[in-house]
Amino acid sequence: MFSERQQQIVETAIKLIAEKGIQNLTTKNLAKEIGISEPALYRHFSNKLEILKAVITHFQIKMKPALEKLNKSVNSLNKIESFILEHLKIISQNPDFAKVIFSEANFQNEENLILKMNKMMNQSHKILETVVQSGQGKNEIRSDISSLSMVRMIIGSMRLLVTQWSMSDMIFNLETEGKQLCEDINKLIVAK
Repeated sequence: MFSERQQQIVETAIKLIAEKGIQNLTTKNLAKEIGISEPALYRHFSNKLEILKAVITHFQIKMKPALEKLNKSVNSLNKIESFILEHLKIISQNPDFAKVIFSEANFQNEENLILKMNKMMNQSHKILETVVQSGQGKNEIRSDISSLSMVRMIIGSMRLLVTQWSMSDMIFNLETEGKQLCEDINKLIVAK
């Protein structure tokens, strides 16, 4: 999807935002970090907004394998566990994602970015809600809680875990804590 240079620009933008905040992501700083001129940067992206859109797209591309693994799981509880653990695995391998994508403030002042972030979140939400509804229909998952509320609890607890990990300078193992989170979520949502 991205050329080699575009990929470099996007990855460097992620790194700059994670280390210095979005306010320090300027085309001048980005070009300097990469070692190219600003005009050379503009040959690959027309402006900073296009770079930020590409950051979100990059995140979606990186997360795609997590969503594809859902189909390989046996039941709804396994699919939810896979959803959580695969996302956390990718984030732990790309820690700057947590500081960039999970900080909505980075994107809140630009309507195009808000729309792109909402679309990405809604897609994940819809996929997980379908899994929950299927599990409720098969009596694998409690049906006395709405699928919407259940999805919010699952995604919300996952996001909180990532935020705590990121804010603590990654002092704990995200994947290990994710496994514990999955066990606890299963206790809460399994049909009895």
